[in-house]
Amino acid sequence: VQSVLVATVLGVLALVAGLVLGWPVLVLLSIIFTVVQVVMLAARAAVQRNDAKMSEKLAAKEIRRRGA
Repeated sequence: VQSVLVATVLGVLALVAGLVLGWPVLVLLSIIFTVVQVVMLAARAAVQRNDAKMSEKLAAKEIRRRGA
């Protein structure tokens, strides 16, 4: 997760540099890169939440199976 955050910060810094230097292509690419990084962070969080829910369900199912 830390590497994704670092990459996102670098993307934002590139965006600011592009704005300061007046390079529209760098600004556009930085915006796209930063949006992709944020989507990846959101997807990773969603997958982790889903994994936790599934492991709880599987554990409960295993307990019911052993108890029955």
